[in-house]
Amino acid sequence: MIDALGTATQGAHNALQSFDQAATQIAKAGTNAVEQVTSNSAAPPAKTDGIVKAVVQMSQAETNYSANAKVIETVDRLMGETLDILA
Repeated sequence: MIDALGTATQGAHNALQSFDQAATQIAKAGTNAVEQVTSNSAAPPAKTDGIVKAVVQMSQAETNYSANAKVIETVDRLMGETLDILA
């Protein structure tokens, strides 16, 4: 159980780093480029492609974080039940 907790904690940490990295990429792209992507107007493909990839990365990071949080919750519950049994 402890291995699962450590793995899930590291996975959540990695997801937060990935999310932060993607947010930084979007911030560096600038407000105009983000507005062009969201309004479907013509924008330089390189900038819009980078923003779209960053948004996908953020979505994946969110999913990864949620999955790891569920593992942490499950380990916590199982450890509590184990302690109840041993008590």
